[in-house]
Amino acid sequence: MRVERLRGHAGRLEGLWRAAREGRLAHALSFAGPAGIGKHLAAETLAAGLLCESGPGEPCRLCGACKRCASGSHPDVHVVDPVAEELETIPIKRIARREDSQGQTLEEFLGLRAMEGGWRIVLVRESERLNEEAQNALLKTLEEPGDDALLVLECSRPERLLATIASRVVRVPFEALPDEEVAAWMVEDGLEPVLARDLARLSCGAIGIARRAQAEGWLERRAILCACLAGRMDAFAAAAALDEVGGEHQGKTAAAKARHAARATLDLGIALLRDFERLTAGLDPARLPHGGALLAAGLSATGVGRRERLEQALLARQDVDLNLAPDAALERMLLAFAPARA
Repeated sequence: MRVERLRGHAGRLEGLWRAAREGRLAHALSFAGPAGIGKHLAAETLAAGLLCESGPGEPCRLCGACKRCASGSHPDVHVVDPVAEELETIPIKRIARREDSQGQTLEEFLGLRAMEGGWRIVLVRESERLNEEAQNALLKTLEEPGDDALLVLECSRPERLLATIASRVVRVPFEALPDEEVAAWMVEDGLEPVLARDLARLSCGAIGIARRAQAEGWLERRAILCACLAGRMDAFAAAAALDEVGGEHQGKTAAAKARHAARATLDLGIALLRDFERLTAGLDPARLPHGGALLAAGLSATGVGRRERLEQALLARQDVDLNLAPDAALERMLLAFAPARA
């Protein structure tokens, strides 16, 4: 767990801590909202504030409980984090004991008494990754979690959760942050104001995505994709240029990092094509994350093969999820970009 400063969402957490102080906090919550806006960090902060020796409330970050939360060693917190574990889906063996389960399962954790006499808290990051078998296993736990237990399901795609899961949790909505706030926080982190503003606009109010964009070189990748769309760079030159960008990509192996980089670039290309369609429909470029970049690249508001380009880009993205060669998938999208010339 991290006990770092939470950017935004203070009102949401204060309301939950107040409910805990008054004895009316629900035993199962769904932190739902756009990806990258800080929902998981908010869940960690909520847990730290509940376990803090001066809580429930804003964690002091100085007491023993807060320090144990910060180090990830608090015995009364169980985190299921598919991002850290690099899991495409969360399997049932992480929820209920199976022959191939490793470590403590969620059910086993909640079956124990609180080690420090307070809350027992489960945090599930990106709970939309729970496969159907795991979600069904979670239902019984949601119905009978036990005393002083709290489950927080962080989710960016709530439609992927079973209706039976959604009906058993209290939804806590989180919203994207203003671009100005994200830019200001990026400046606090040491970025130049112009770069911080560009990253904030690209992230659509998600500071987590802005930080990831900085680490992975999204602005450089976008410039290359725009040049390819505008016809100033062919697909093979664009592929070579993208390979030179580098960046800090997730993955324990070189192959995993390459797949992560390809996913990020394909997602960026799809976002560009969608904003290009919105420009063609007459939307104000200032309202689009990539509107200014597309105009600066000299792209016309018309063109042939727009639908085909988007279809090919989506198929290429699907290929990566099917574990096909990421380089080939990326090349497929870049070849489809050529008809966008003015």
